[in-house]
Amino acid sequence: MREESRVDPCLGFQIRRKREKMGKTLAQAAKDIGISPSLLSQIERGIVNPSISTLRAIADYLDTPIGVLLGERVTEDNAFLVRKNERRHSILRGKGVRFYILSPTNSNVEFMYDEFDPGSSTGEKSYKHEGEECVFVLEGRLEITLSDRRFVLEEGDFMWFNSSIPHKIRNISDKKSVAIWVDTPPKF
Repeated sequence: MREESRVDPCLGFQIRRKREKMGKTLAQAAKDIGISPSLLSQIERGIVNPSISTLRAIADYLDTPIGVLLGERVTEDNAFLVRKNERRHSILRGKGVRFYILSPTNSNVEFMYDEFDPGSSTGEKSYKHEGEECVFVLEGRLEITLSDRRFVLEEGDFMWFNSSIPHKIRNISDKKSVAIWVDTPPKF
């Protein structure tokens, strides 16, 4: 599935490097991951971004945290600092949606700074995964759909939910919406 977004060439480079280190051909790896060789080739060459589910499958296959594939530095220290101009672009769920991972790869909790352009969403299909999520809206208005229930969060609102419930997010504001998102366990 092709995502409408900026493509991070470092992601493809990391995937190719780790695949080659395993001694796997492109065709072997694609078959084992469950995607077409042409899609894996396009991802490795930085032509397209993978969907989140595809990136998870690739990371599992390579036995590598997603954050490492995205260029995150792993720290053994008891502190981890991310400057505003050093935020790493994460996987984009849809056109106009940007997730920036703030926490280190080796953390048990994942903090993200998320931006949603006016009218943007994580997609028509809901998604679910193990764990819990919290969101704090800094700017704008977000609609969070959990199964068939809809919640509208405005600036200053906070929400917690069980992420095994199918969910999707949409910016219902006429301006950019910004939120701090927390996931446990980490999904990226």
